[in-house]
Amino acid sequence: MMDNIYKNLLNERIKQYGISALTVSDEEAINMLTGIPLTEAKKLIEEYGLLELIKFRDGLNLTQAQIRKLDLVYHLVMRISVSGFKGKESMNSSIRTGEYFVKELQFQRNEVFLIALLNAQNRLIRTVASSNGTLNEASVYPREVMKIVLDNNANSVILAHNHPGGSQEPSHADIELTRKLKEALLTIGVKVVDHIIVADSSYISFAEKGLL
Repeated sequence: MMDNIYKNLLNERIKQYGISALTVSDEEAINMLTGIPLTEAKKLIEEYGLLELIKFRDGLNLTQAQIRKLDLVYHLVMRISVSGFKGKESMNSSIRTGEYFVKELQFQRNEVFLIALLNAQNRLIRTVASSNGTLNEASVYPREVMKIVLDNNANSVILAHNHPGGSQEPSHADIELTRKLKEALLTIGVKVVDHIIVADSSYISFAEKGLL
């Protein structure tokens, strides 16, 4: 009841003064966008943090409708974050590349393997998910990656995946997979520019670490 009264008051203030005139807290925003009760939203943010909240949503006491709305909010935030990269700017530095993939992957709860397809000017053609795996692994096949590259007429690629557990360090499997993909793509004249590993809101670059 109190949540409904508060929501109505907040909506009236937004109608009268506009959203920019209000100082809306994180829990208020989550409450308005998803319907999660205000007190519950505040508790969840305090316990998990706003960035991490989406990763734990299956274990939360939420309705399926609230989970779907929460998923949509985080998906929309991610899409807005990366929209400025699409076909406009060159992916010509590890910093720029790392920033892009952090925005793409930081909310993912499972391991996801992405391929950024670049043209001859190192501009982003598109990003493709080659694999969306379990919590600990993603299956990536060189033949499938080669097909994606050829279908998009890419000149070079940047590989990326996330470590949902939070460790930035590349595993032996990560290094071996990178080697196999690099060798396979060289047979069709396509260069692997970098491989980015994202852990939460941080990343490491294979190129910077001399692992390519």
